[in-house]
Amino acid sequence: LAYKAVDGEKVIWKKKLCRHLAEKERQKRLQNHFTVPPRDSPLPSFQWADSKEVCEVYRLHRETLYLAIDFIDRYLCVTHNVRKQQLQLLGITALFIAAKLEEIYPPKLAEFSYVTDGACNESELLEQELVILKALGWDLSPMTTNSWLNMFLQLVNIDNIEEKEQNFVFPQYSQHAFIQVARLLDLCFLDIGCLQFTYSVLATSALYHLSSEEMALSVSGYQWMDIALCVQWMAPFAMTLREIGTAELKFFPGIASENAHNIQTHAVDLTLLDKAQDRQMQIITSSRASPDLSHQVPGIITPPQSTKGKGQLVTPDHSPSRPNGLDT
Repeated sequence: LAYKAVDGEKVIWKKKLCRHLAEKERQKRLQNHFTVPPRDSPLPSFQWADSKEVCEVYRLHRETLYLAIDFIDRYLCVTHNVRKQQLQLLGITALFIAAKLEEIYPPKLAEFSYVTDGACNESELLEQELVILKALGWDLSPMTTNSWLNMFLQLVNIDNIEEKEQNFVFPQYSQHAFIQVARLLDLCFLDIGCLQFTYSVLATSALYHLSSEEMALSVSGYQWMDIALCVQWMAPFAMTLREIGTAELKFFPGIASENAHNIQTHAVDLTLLDKAQDRQMQIITSSRASPDLSHQVPGIITPPQSTKGKGQLVTPDHSPSRPNGLDT
C-alpha cells in the first residue's frame, strides 16, 4: 500500500476508483452469452473448482486465480455467445496469462496443456492468448477482489504499523483472518450471483460477515446501503462455511511461511456450493410475500361487503432487514 506517493495519495486512489467503476461492466456477461447455462459461474463451477486445485498443485498465488477470473469476465463482456465447449480453453488460457503476470516462476505452457487432459494443445493456448489480449485491449492490471481484501486488512491494522520503509507499508495483518475471508470469497465466486456486485463490495461484504459492520464500513468507505444487498446475498455462503469451522493455514515446501496465505488452496468444493445454494433457496422461499397459491382452497376468501376504505391497499413492509453478521 502506498503510504506517500510521488504524485500524491489522491492520484493513486483515483486510479483505483477508476478501475472500480470499470468493474460494473462485468454484469454484461449475463446478457451477452445465452449459450452458457444460468447456474454456471463465469466458467462452470466444476471448472473453477478444478482451477483452484491446479493453483494449489503448482503453488500459484491467490491473485493469479482472481486475475484469471477478471480476464474471463471482461472477455465475455466484449464478446457474444461463446460456446460452452470453448470455456475450458478460455479458462486455462486466462490462467496461463495471469500466471505469467503474477508468478516469479510460472508453470510452462506444456503444463497448462497437460492439466486439460489433452483437451487443449499448446498451439490452441497460444492462439487463444492473443485473442484474449486483443479483446481486453492489453489491460491486465485490474483491482481484483483479492487486491481489495489485502488493502482493507492492511487498513485495519494501519495505526499499529510503525515501520514505513521507502514510502510503502508492507502487508502486516493476521494470516488466519485473511484466509477466513478469502475462503468465503472463493465460495461466492463459484456462484454466478457474484456478478451482481463489484469486487470492492464483495470484499467489504465478506469482511462484514467475518468481522463487524463498523470495521467493514470504516476501511472501505462504504455506507450500509451500499453493501446491504451483497451482505444479504452472501449470508447463506457465510452460514454454510460457519458450519464446517474455521479454515487452517496451509504451508508448502519452498514457500516462505509469511507468504503461505497468498497461495491459492482448494478449500471449497461443489458440495459446499450446493449447500449454500440450497440454503439460499430456502431463504428466498420462506420470505416470499404471497402464499403458495397451489395450496389455496377456492372460495375461502370472499370480498368484503362494505365499500368503506375503497381504494386503499394495506401491504406488509417487505423491506429487507439488515442481517447481523454470521449470527443471522
